Amino acid sequence: MSQETNTVPGKPTAVQPIPTNLPIELLPVYDWWKANGIQFLITLMTTAILLGGTFAFMQYRSSKAANANKEMLQASSLEELETVVAKYGATKAGNAARLRLAKAYFDASNYEEALNVYETCLSKGAPAGFAEIAQLGRAHALEALNRLDEALAAYQAFDKNSAQHFLQPQAQMGIARILTLQGKKDDAKKLLENLKAQKTGHAALEVEVANLESVINRYEPRAARSLFDAANEAAAKSIKAPAPAPAAK
Repeated sequence: MSQETNTVPGKPTAVQPIPTNLPIELLPVYDWWKANGIQFLITLMTTAILLGGTFAFMQYRSSKAANANKEMLQASSLEELETVVAKYGATKAGNAARLRLAKAYFDASNYEEALNVYETCLSKGAPAGFAEIAQLGRAHALEALNRLDEALAAYQAFDKNSAQHFLQPQAQMGIARILTLQGKKDDAKKLLENLKAQKTGHAALEVEVANLESVINRYEPRAARSLFDAANEAAAKSIKAPAPAPAAK
């Protein structure tokens, strides 16, 4: 039989009576409740509050990501994209917004900012799909900044590590462009020939490769000249030819 005592210093211990009509098989439950019931209720309420808070936070994050996607799709200017990234850069939609912003910078010929945003994308641990776009975008930005060795390394890394990616031909064409600028036209044309052989049946890509091949064939690097040669040429142009003799009357 269960008994609970209420001890008061200096007074005899009083035994609290068991509730009337309590079935004997429920005595263990009654004992457990008297010993642990209050703590159980506190734990239950704390768990409910934590679960409720977690659910509310998840709802908030989901709502914020939805707002980010909506504003990103509606953004039509570079300034609006900058605002979206500033507001929602930490959400799941952050890297998608950064990729649009980087492309907008690139299209505006602001290659340094485009490079910075692409590199931020990669440093944030861009997920598959986003990472490859950011890697190739970074290579394009380096090429536009005339940092050719870095751009070539970036294109070659993409070509090697993303061999099955649909953007791989873009990396190979980037390699061909830089090889041409480095005076290696034969290597560039050979690479394009291999690319055409591998991608037969892709009409749009074939046109793009043919256009690049035409540009490479026409490209002629400028001859290196010293500053003295340039100065002499400028001086020669500044000398006026002698005036013709007046015609005889």
